[in-house]
Amino acid sequence: MISAWREARSLLTRDHWFLLALLGTTSFFDGFDRSIVQLALPQIRETFGLSQASASLWLAPLFLGAIPALVLARRSDRIGRRRMLVWCICGYTVFTGLTSLAPDIGSFTALQFVARLFMNAEAAIILTMAAEELPAGARGFGFGMLGMLDALGVGLGAILYGGVFEPNRISWRWMYVVGLPALLFVAWMRRRLPETRRFTAARDEGRLAGRWQAILQPPHRRWILLVICAAFLTQLLTQVGVFAVDFLQTDRGFSVPTSNFMIILAGLPGIPLMVLAGSLSDRHGRRLVGSAFAAFAIVGVLGFFWLPGHMYFLVPAMTLVLVGGMSATPVLGAYGTELFPTSLRGQAGSWTIVAKLSGQAASLALGAGLVAATGSLSWSATVLAGGPLIGIVLFLLYFPDTHGRELEDISPDQLDAVDVALLRGT
Repeated sequence: MISAWREARSLLTRDHWFLLALLGTTSFFDGFDRSIVQLALPQIRETFGLSQASASLWLAPLFLGAIPALVLARRSDRIGRRRMLVWCICGYTVFTGLTSLAPDIGSFTALQFVARLFMNAEAAIILTMAAEELPAGARGFGFGMLGMLDALGVGLGAILYGGVFEPNRISWRWMYVVGLPALLFVAWMRRRLPETRRFTAARDEGRLAGRWQAILQPPHRRWILLVICAAFLTQLLTQVGVFAVDFLQTDRGFSVPTSNFMIILAGLPGIPLMVLAGSLSDRHGRRLVGSAFAAFAIVGVLGFFWLPGHMYFLVPAMTLVLVGGMSATPVLGAYGTELFPTSLRGQAGSWTIVAKLSGQAASLALGAGLVAATGSLSWSATVLAGGPLIGIVLFLLYFPDTHGRELEDISPDQLDAVDVALLRGT
């Protein structure tokens, strides 16, 4: 296992590490900002006077910010990855800061919707840039690194809120102010971040698709439909993650600091394992490694809600959930970029994010109905676990293995007759 990690790392040059540092810093801020709702949900519900069911319904639209993000990510296939990434970081940072001033749940939801619109487009562009610049034998390693830094951002949020903010009765609103220094990072990054060589070559050679419909033509249509279905299904356990801290406090009786630090303790093994999982997928294949970790997450979810409510049971179950989910996400998410040519890669990545976030929204909406009908988060999680299980089956049966292959070998860059017609607008 360690040899796989060393092999992938040895393929990276200084320029590769610099790119990963820039993209990884952005992923870190994403993880921090995105985690705030989950970590402070009981207090946010108290501020706005919401029940668990009503909070689930109000939060569901946040995940639909991925749909208009399609337009932004698609622009990265036209004007470049670098320029759109900088604009997206600026947008999500500004609206994240404004969220701290939200007077009611309606404005909170609206501001977070716009913030996540930019954040979702940014996530697609980050994965696209990593896929286009990293060597074939280390793409999984790079995706794992980005996922690890995203998870570290979530961990910092848990430490700050559970260990500093909540014990000292500092409002959850200040959590949305902490991420504002990201704007300083943007100002510096604009001068240092390069455009990807694959995009530059495709642009200079006239190989950029003119219309978005090109992705719906063979052979791309098969892959985009499979990616959308699998990404949607694997996110149907989102309600479990969003309400995990809430469940520990309201159903199991743990304090705010204890429940937050239980999440941190459970997630610690997942941080190095995300990188290791990516490296293993570079050697043994995305399907096998990603599906195995996804199965661990399902087992952990069932254990978390149905085993006795003692810390000795809950922490190992949460570890399975977090390690499985965190390790599987970057491995399986790689398909959203690897299966498509440069002219469509940014759009394909955004479709993947749309499907992922739509699955998360559906999870919260369905979960709200299940909780209202059964009065139990446990039964809701059990029913929703069927989605990721079907997703794993799709990965194992219908997806190819892309590890160790150059992007041009997986999906050639040249335009076929249909693409040329769309490019010309005919």
